[in-house]
Amino acid sequence: MDYERNLDPDLASELRQGAGQEFAAEAAEDERLTEEHRRRGLSLADQAAEMVNRGDRVSVEFGGHSFSGAVAAAGSDYATIAGPGQTADIKLEAARWSVLPLEMKAESHVAGSESFLAVLREHSATRRNVRLALPGGDMVIGALAVVAEDHVQVDDVDERRLIVPMGLILAVVRSSDVQ
Repeated sequence: MDYERNLDPDLASELRQGAGQEFAAEAAEDERLTEEHRRRGLSLADQAAEMVNRGDRVSVEFGGHSFSGAVAAAGSDYATIAGPGQTADIKLEAARWSVLPLEMKAESHVAGSESFLAVLREHSATRRNVRLALPGGDMVIGALAVVAEDHVQVDDVDERRLIVPMGLILAVVRSSDVQ
């Protein structure tokens, strides 16, 4: 009992603060490890959905092409990037994604189509000219006439019908004022 009465109040305070700091440091480390474990389990589609939810701006490189803007929508295998004056639907697996420092969030988020194939079919229904980004920096410009399971038929601007294998299409780029 005499021990408790003679305890230095400053020492007791220091001991409590020290223990509190240790607990806080352990909790912060546990939180960091939990977040790292969560990120390891994310797929590309999960990453894209998070980019949409955060309003991330990205710079994307794919097959000799590059595109920058806000991640506006995402599906199971693509993301839609809204850039200045144009919009691109880009296959997730065909690109390298750089998330830019967040200066300001994107203005709006929209629900995306389920898949890249669905996006192509939507573009086909509009019959508007789009640009298909292909490997090596190549582009095909025209209206999507037919979207099949393994290829698309494009009526190009020179009035030719082009048949493009689905595996070569990295992205669809269109004017932003045409939705």
